[in-house]
Amino acid sequence: MVVAVDCLAPAATDAAIAGTQMSDSIETLLQSMSLTEKIGQLNHPNAHTDVTTGAGEAVVDIETRIRRGEVGSLAGGAELPRLAELQRIAVEESPRGIPLLFTFDVVHGHRTIFPLPLGLACAWDPELVRRTARIAAAEAAAEGIAVAWAPMLDVARDARWGRCAESPGEDPLLASVFGLAMIEGYQGKDLTRPDTVLATAKHFAGYGLSEAGRDYNAVDASPYRLHNVVLPPFKAAVDAGVGAVMVGFHDLAGIPCTAHRELLRDLLRGQWGFDGLIVSDYTAILELVHHGVAADTREAAYLAFSAGVDIDLVSGLYLRHLPELVAEGRIAEAEIDVACRRVLRAKQQLGLFEVPYRGIGEAARSPAGLSAEHRDLAREAAAQSCVLLKNDGTLPLARNGTTLALVGPLADSRANMQGTWAPAARPEDSITLLEGVQAVAGEGCRILHAAGANIVDDPDLAARLNVFNETFTIDARPPAELIAEAVALARQADVVVACVGEAKEHAGESSTRSEIGLPGNQAQLLRALKETGKPLVLVTMSGRPLALEWEDRHANAILHAWFGGSETGNAVASVLFGDVNPSGKLAMSFPRNTGQCPISYAEAPTGRPIEKIGIDVRGDHEVDEKGRHVFRKFTTACRLEGPHTPLYPFGHGLGYSAFVYGALELDKTALRGEDDTLEASITLRNTGAVAGEEIVQLYIGDPVASRSRPLRELKGFRKVALQPGEEQRVSFTVCVDELKFYRADRLAAPERVWEPGGFIIEIGPNSDDLATATIDWEADA
Repeated sequence: MVVAVDCLAPAATDAAIAGTQMSDSIETLLQSMSLTEKIGQLNHPNAHTDVTTGAGEAVVDIETRIRRGEVGSLAGGAELPRLAELQRIAVEESPRGIPLLFTFDVVHGHRTIFPLPLGLACAWDPELVRRTARIAAAEAAAEGIAVAWAPMLDVARDARWGRCAESPGEDPLLASVFGLAMIEGYQGKDLTRPDTVLATAKHFAGYGLSEAGRDYNAVDASPYRLHNVVLPPFKAAVDAGVGAVMVGFHDLAGIPCTAHRELLRDLLRGQWGFDGLIVSDYTAILELVHHGVAADTREAAYLAFSAGVDIDLVSGLYLRHLPELVAEGRIAEAEIDVACRRVLRAKQQLGLFEVPYRGIGEAARSPAGLSAEHRDLAREAAAQSCVLLKNDGTLPLARNGTTLALVGPLADSRANMQGTWAPAARPEDSITLLEGVQAVAGEGCRILHAAGANIVDDPDLAARLNVFNETFTIDARPPAELIAEAVALARQADVVVACVGEAKEHAGESSTRSEIGLPGNQAQLLRALKETGKPLVLVTMSGRPLALEWEDRHANAILHAWFGGSETGNAVASVLFGDVNPSGKLAMSFPRNTGQCPISYAEAPTGRPIEKIGIDVRGDHEVDEKGRHVFRKFTTACRLEGPHTPLYPFGHGLGYSAFVYGALELDKTALRGEDDTLEASITLRNTGAVAGEEIVQLYIGDPVASRSRPLRELKGFRKVALQPGEEQRVSFTVCVDELKFYRADRLAAPERVWEPGGFIIEIGPNSDDLATATIDWEADA
């Protein structure tokens, strides 16, 4: 189901000649360099004066360092004349005239901001992802940036973890498809083009499994889990030709990834054949001392370099300690050559030796504003990322003759629309929901507005959420007064739309939450609005799944908009009024409450399966929507406070069309040998009144294997557009490759196997609503 993209290779007829010429010029340059100059290429210091993350200190006189050949790369994002001057010093005044690499966090757009990666993944549309990355790369390259610290490919299953906002979600296949599309969009097929950037797959590996969802925390995962859940997106990225891999901050079963030789040298380099850049995360080499595996900074530098880290991001320890480590014979200069060669080759692939001032020359100009073309794509992406979680028919909203009360602290919160990790964004570029509704609703709709609540009421928490710039202020009025104002407007309205959720910095790096419900007094606001008796539509915004159990029971409709970026307001309004039929599906399960975290659809069967063993509890009459008891003693369903299931499962998402799935059809149920294939099909019919798109999902289960396998795993999906009354046969071809898994007793010795036997084939609209059939696939005689 995953197609690798050749992002870096020259045209086939020229590949051998081009590769030889590149290699010869790099070797000539390398032979002329001193040891200090070679190590300088591995040094990525912080040249800014405001340190916002990590423990690194800014280099005050960066110009002198560059003149001495001690700097290989720097963070971009400064004014273009400043970057141009630093590049001029590197090219004209350093010993070998080697240009600098400028890097930046281009995570979900640059100046034009697209939905958070977790939101964009909910579109299940790799072509849309590729297009957004293409524009992000062009905008970043136009400001001198050559390396993007993205895509982030950490599979995330714990909504407490703030960095799930940057993740493609909980599933390795969906994350792999997302990563492939991002890499293709960033890198294109020719990195010398002025509108491309080198992509970086991060954070290698297992960061999304941080214990308790606490950022930078330890991860204890078996090779089996790593190879089957965590590593597939990174392997797909390497196969696609990603230019760099960034190492995770965390320790993996006691070994910090920055010092993990088996992970970096044996697996990434040896098994996978990756020969691009391996980059530390921000000050991560210094942090080996804090991890307790290095007695001092000298030992930290030795451990990181020996493990295979090429570029030291910000700590400065390579520059300080590698020369003496070479002099002592602990590190061979030939190994320094290997790492330096990779850096030089990356600069050559980017065309920097020929055009060192690309994006920052005299002709370069920062755009005055966002182009219409870029806004159009931002609006399309934000609308496609919205997930309609619930709807009783209240949506879409009527226009003419309607009075709408638009309330909530995020309804008119411009800076928060961009979401976390959008460092090049400008708040004035964003469209708020209030502005979008006013523009889309038309003159026949009367719109009333009040905030109704603060995002949070705690000043200390507000200061933390405003860490990178003020994105909201606390209204000093008592919460009861704010709620009363909103309720008064609601009583005048035909429909109430409440825009509630997190501030943008509730998610992102170092933003763990211990409770993932609506913060502050927003829940009290919703209860008061519900008491008015008016239809209540929620637009929820966040960088993570939220716990919305009360909201699901009491709201008439819930549209989860994540943070949609520059065009959030227009996009969400177009969905609310039916100009866009929502088609997004969840890339990450929504738990009922925080205590269920982490949660995933791909759970293990366990020795006490949910549906097969246990007793009903006398006097307990609570059942789910399918009539099944929600509490069964002595099974893994034994959560005392309610159902064990997610509130909204992976793959869930509604629309304004009504799609009916036909019976699951298989072209055969008995298969033999590795060359056989299975065709699994359903007929999908749009019985609704409007055209729509449905994402049909294929899952496979392996009920008897040498390892306890997940109940089901996503193995394919199709996005199908149907007119009212139209039907289409949707087919998936299943090969033995979809049945394989990693036994992986050792991290660097993965064994990918296919074990003949029985398999379960499932197709449906989400991971919980599936038609099922069984097959028997035997080995050749």
